[in-house]
Amino acid sequence: MSEDRLGRSSNPKASRFLGRGQSGGTSWPAPQARQPLGVAHRGASKEAPENTLAAFRLALHLGAEAVECDARRTRDGHVVVIHDDTVDRTTDGRGPVESHTLSEIRGLDAGRWFGAEFAGERIPLLAEVLEAVRGKALVKLEIKNDPVPHEGIEQQIVDIVRGLGMEDEVLVMSFDHECVRTVHALAPRLTTGILYAGRLVDAPHAAQAAGADALCVHRGYLSPRDVGRAHTAGLGFFVWTVDDEQTLRRCVACEVDGVTSNDTRLMMRILGAARSGT
Repeated sequence: MSEDRLGRSSNPKASRFLGRGQSGGTSWPAPQARQPLGVAHRGASKEAPENTLAAFRLALHLGAEAVECDARRTRDGHVVVIHDDTVDRTTDGRGPVESHTLSEIRGLDAGRWFGAEFAGERIPLLAEVLEAVRGKALVKLEIKNDPVPHEGIEQQIVDIVRGLGMEDEVLVMSFDHECVRTVHALAPRLTTGILYAGRLVDAPHAAQAAGADALCVHRGYLSPRDVGRAHTAGLGFFVWTVDDEQTLRRCVACEVDGVTSNDTRLMMRILGAARSGT
């Protein structure tokens, strides 16, 4: 990874996520030009059932520049988009995701719990979500590798992303940093990030050990010092999940590279105002 004179990464593969506001898109922008990427958390999940095609389509309609989704594997080896390790909270079913076949997963209603108008929404395949946003928004893809790691899920996800020609449109991240390192080894062209919620002694080192390009940090651990350390190390700094105006404005002031929110309308309003200087 090369560096420019400011000590920031000039890695072309990460430029769409990290090089915000810079002409050419191959190096970090100057501080005054850096603008956070607005990421719709599980789609526009304040207004539609999370991680459904309805939520992702609404996020696009509202102008989100990126969406975030979660990937898990079914009993028969298919990669689907759902956050929890069980289907209980967001469907009319019960039990672990990994105990269901794809056919069983597809039979569950993933929308009615949120509102009658969403009845009939299904848990989508990862490929369906990626196809829905391809060419329209970037994707932050979290591999959910718990409570028991899914052996080989990294290769599956790399194959799906490559098969759709989206290596330049997807950032793969996980709390399982070994998983991130495996993705990097399999697909060095993919942008990757480590997720964490805590005060790491040396977060940039943790990212570099995983071959990652970015830190993906809980909002409670946002600090200008850590953002600066990340940028000096050539890493991006993304914050999750921010649903209030004050913290969104703080993210802008701290010059983070991206912010994830359930409230897509609020996020885009605050980021839009920051870009226009209002």
